[in-house]
Amino acid sequence: MNFSWTDIPELNEPVFTYVLGPRLGKTFQLKKPDSNIAIWIGGFRLAINNVTSGSLPFSSIFPDGDLDERIMTGMEKVVEKQTEVDQWYNSLTPPEQIVNRPKYEAITRILGAANNFLFSLDDARENEVNSTVQYSIEKKQKDLWNFLVGTQYQFNKNLMARVEFGFLGSRTQFVADFNIGSDCRLHAISKRPLTIPGPHYL
Repeated sequence: MNFSWTDIPELNEPVFTYVLGPRLGKTFQLKKPDSNIAIWIGGFRLAINNVTSGSLPFSSIFPDGDLDERIMTGMEKVVEKQTEVDQWYNSLTPPEQIVNRPKYEAITRILGAANNFLFSLDDARENEVNSTVQYSIEKKQKDLWNFLVGTQYQFNKNLMARVEFGFLGSRTQFVADFNIGSDCRLHAISKRPLTIPGPHYL
């Protein structure tokens, strides 16, 4: 089980992450001394905050200096598109206008929203030092759980290898490690008397 959180200035609240990985297995002793093999199954659960929100400085999102040109180009394209839509609608007969009016109004609303966004962007650019962009991201894992199966083979007290594979659901994971130790050296150290210099308090 593992629980962690991340907090950076750009976030309104910390992001919490919770990991749970229960496992159940058995170790089988082999004929070779100090050698065994372990097999287990289990699950892996990952949960994170569903919503992340915060703000970013306007200058960090548009650092390149050609934003003015982009805004003007966008406005020109919106005007051109609106002109084309108006011409198309006005060229229709009255019965055709009645049928196509919902489509015309929907396109006009979209172009109007785009135009308002570009004007707001232009205002933010003029006050770039104090402008920020607020954002909110809603995220969710497709599957909280996935299945685990793994095995570990111990060659001797100093050498072992382990592999684990997670599957099922939308998440796939693979873990492998190779551990090398020195059991003899550790036993030798553990037999030495432990001396702590300085005064002792009870």
